[in-house]
Amino acid sequence: MLLCLLTTLVTCQDPAPAPAQPPAAPAAPAAPPAQVVETWDDKTAKAAAAELTKSMKAAASMVEKNRALEKVAAGSNTMLLKPLGDIVEQEKSVVIRKRAVQLIGNQPAGPANTALRKLLKNSSVQAHPAVVAELVRNLARCGYETKQWPEIADLFEKGYEQERVPLHEAVLDLITVHKEKQAIELLLRNLDHPEPADVHAGDNPPQEYWEARWKAWSAWKGKVKDALFAITGQRFSTATEARAWLKQNPLR
Repeated sequence: MLLCLLTTLVTCQDPAPAPAQPPAAPAAPAAPPAQVVETWDDKTAKAAAAELTKSMKAAASMVEKNRALEKVAAGSNTMLLKPLGDIVEQEKSVVIRKRAVQLIGNQPAGPANTALRKLLKNSSVQAHPAVVAELVRNLARCGYETKQWPEIADLFEKGYEQERVPLHEAVLDLITVHKEKQAIELLLRNLDHPEPADVHAGDNPPQEYWEARWKAWSAWKGKVKDALFAITGQRFSTATEARAWLKQNPLR
C-alpha cells in the first residue's frame, strides 16, 4: 500500500516547468520601398528646375530646402542637373548637399556621370568628405567606367580622419562592385594593420596619424578583403600573401 501511495503522489505532482526559451529576436524592419523615378518631359522638367532654384533661394530653413528637393525627387531629366549641381556646390548644409547628389544620381546615367565627375573636381565640394563620399556612391551607379578610375584613385589616401571613413567605404564599395583591377595596389597598401616601417625614420608621420589610420582601418578592413575577393576570387590575410598569389596569377 505504501508503494501505491508513493506512486500516486509522484503521478499527481505538477510536471516540471519547461526551461525558459530565449525571447525571439525582433523582426528586422522592412526596408523602405525604393522611390519610383519617372522620366519627365522637357516642359515639366524645365518648370520644376525653375521652381527648385526659386524655392531654394527663398527657403529659410532646412525643412523648406528639403521640401523643395523632394518636389523633384520623382523626376528624371537632364534639365534638373544644373540646379541640383548648383546646390551641391553652393549650399551650406552638408545634409542638403548630399540629398542633391542622390537626386543627380537619379538623372539619365550618361549626363549624370559627367555632372558627378565635374563636382568631384570642385574645390568647394572636396572640402566636405561626406559630400564626396555621396558623389562616389552615385558615380558607381551612373555609368562608371574603368577609364574614370584615375579621377578617384587619390581620394582614399588623402587622409584617414574619422570624417573621411564614409568616403573610404564608398571607394571600396565602388572597387568591389566594378571589380576595379587598377585599385589592387591601393588595396594591398591598406590590407595589413597600419604601422610604420621604421618608427625612427625622419619622414615617419606623427603618432596622431597612425592612431587615425588605425581607427579608420578598423572600420573598413573587411571591405578591403571583400574588394580583393571580388577582383581575384581569393581571400587573403596579409599583403605578403596576396602579392605572392598575384605573382603566380597575374591579373589580366
